[in-house]
Amino acid sequence: MNIDRSALPHTFGPWFARFDELTEVQRLAIPHILAGGDVLMCSATATGKTEAFAAPAAELVLQHKQSGVSTLVIAPTRALTNDLKRRLEAPMALVGVSLGRYTGEHKEKVAGQMPSVVVATPEAVDSLLARRPQVLAGTRQVVLDEIHVLDNTPRGDQLRILLQRLEGVTGTRPQRIAASATVDQPQELGRRYLKDPEVVVVPGLRKILGRAFHGASPAQMAGHLEDLAGHGFKKILVFCRSRNQVETYSAKLHGKTRFGDEIFAHHGSLAKKLRERTERLFQHAPAAVCFATLTLEMGIDIGTVDYVLLAGVPADISSLLQRIGRGGRRGDTTRCGYAVEDAGEALLFRTMFLLGKQGLLCSRPYGFRPSILVQQAMVLACSQTFVQKSDLEAALPPELLEELGPGACESILRCMVDADLLERSGRDRYVPGEIAEERYARGNLHSNIDDVPGVDVIDRMTGDIVGRVTSLDSGHIEIGGRDRKIIKASDDRVLTDAAPGASPARFRPSASPSVSFTLARAVVESIGVSEGCLGVVAEAGTTILLHGLGTVGALFLVDAWKRHSVGGRVSAFSPYTLSITGAWPSADQTDQLFELLPEELDHFLRQRLAGLAKLVQVGPWQRVVPEALMLDSVQRSCGLDEVYSFLEGARLQPIGTSDPETRAAILEL
Repeated sequence: MNIDRSALPHTFGPWFARFDELTEVQRLAIPHILAGGDVLMCSATATGKTEAFAAPAAELVLQHKQSGVSTLVIAPTRALTNDLKRRLEAPMALVGVSLGRYTGEHKEKVAGQMPSVVVATPEAVDSLLARRPQVLAGTRQVVLDEIHVLDNTPRGDQLRILLQRLEGVTGTRPQRIAASATVDQPQELGRRYLKDPEVVVVPGLRKILGRAFHGASPAQMAGHLEDLAGHGFKKILVFCRSRNQVETYSAKLHGKTRFGDEIFAHHGSLAKKLRERTERLFQHAPAAVCFATLTLEMGIDIGTVDYVLLAGVPADISSLLQRIGRGGRRGDTTRCGYAVEDAGEALLFRTMFLLGKQGLLCSRPYGFRPSILVQQAMVLACSQTFVQKSDLEAALPPELLEELGPGACESILRCMVDADLLERSGRDRYVPGEIAEERYARGNLHSNIDDVPGVDVIDRMTGDIVGRVTSLDSGHIEIGGRDRKIIKASDDRVLTDAAPGASPARFRPSASPSVSFTLARAVVESIGVSEGCLGVVAEAGTTILLHGLGTVGALFLVDAWKRHSVGGRVSAFSPYTLSITGAWPSADQTDQLFELLPEELDHFLRQRLAGLAKLVQVGPWQRVVPEALMLDSVQRSCGLDEVYSFLEGARLQPIGTSDPETRAAILEL
């Protein structure tokens, strides 16, 4: 499909004239966007999705010549809103279209009013709809940028409701455009946020050359960086599994490689100013290394990256592809590296790379999180002085209201009264309780992000917040790759001065990412377990069951095994394996166990509900949700239906381990 330049009379030149040709996603998506219907674009990083929605958005403003907000761009993070502002400001200005951010940090106006194109986070949109809905009344178009980052999270579920609430403000439904990385089921993603969308998918199936680096200690990492520098790589981005790992590497590698002091740290517990400083320094340095968590997975502009090195297995294949997509490419080939500490990690990387090349992401199933209704009911009650059941129902997309059932909103409101979040005022009126009113007044009722405990680290000379840490082990601390001396500490803040001789900052460890059933099955099947089978490996007094049921499936199997005293003792388990010490059960015993699984499912859900809810991130208000709604939501999100369906027909398969590497991988999975 070709684009007629006359369809973009004002914007084609400023946006696309400097390129030899449009990218594939631009050629395919822009005509559908200009036609006015909903559009979902799925393609890899750096394929031109931003320009594909930005040029038509500017054209829409110029065509209708309206004042106020015309296009609302919703991005997952403040950092991405800042990045979009930097990227879009110049071309928007060239055609006379105003652009501004609306976040907790920036509330930008042009000539005293909201700009034509507003870039905001979901939380900022929630606040606008509650406090200043009239400024969004003229919105004609909504863009959901990097929607895959929000999807299947509490904030993504909040966004579904915000889009419905926005329609109540605009009167007519704005066009919706969503931009996403490649996803497993684009049609399903489109149905959650859009209406009858045109789905444009550009497969990002490049050649991926992944090189294994053995060892991940700071000394070994220094050697890997020297190796890469010796091969001409000057700008290296190292993705780490945790903030603690980022700080350890950045603290210990200063001056230990040919990169000297050009070693940077980037993660979510660092203050915004420090993160932005790191982005600028890395971008302009001729040679540098940046250690980062998922904060740099998305399209924040840090300039050219020659090489991406993964220090730790990513949470999932989507994250893997996002990370390696930040690196430079040669032709149609993406080159990257991964540091492994054992054969198990090497197997996980190889399997994930193979699946990524095939476009298989093995994502977790989707399940709406009803705890979002608690937060939304409080916002509605505070913004309107009271809330009724009909208000909450009107805020839900019709398909979601049908899925939850007719009594869901009423039961949520009753539980909120019991929890003192709302108070009854008449037969069908609920007014905000003290907790809701206080949080609304402070402006922090609009978030569905769990609070992280910790203390702010303050620079004594400037008063700036440097970052936020969980614990202090000594009188010195290193945060953001820089040494600081602790001058004074209290319960909520630490005053510091710049000083040498520090220990890396310590942060509260995040829970290990949940491994999906489909990814875990792919891993065990890559070492010889047949489809529909559980592999059995005999190993020196221990029997290893290669189940591949994923994180939740493993817990389910272990609980059932222990409850019914089947065979030997469970000595260890993971998303991939189960180790049994002692006698292996007879065929009759295993058959009996599988027959009992239907009743085990309900028992498992009820006994493990709190832990499972945390595992699938149901949101900060889960304690207020009626148990029946929570059970249904968690069962969907955990993928237990997949696990149960598989186990119903599963067979045991003896697996030989003559290959030393495979044997080592099985033992270390």
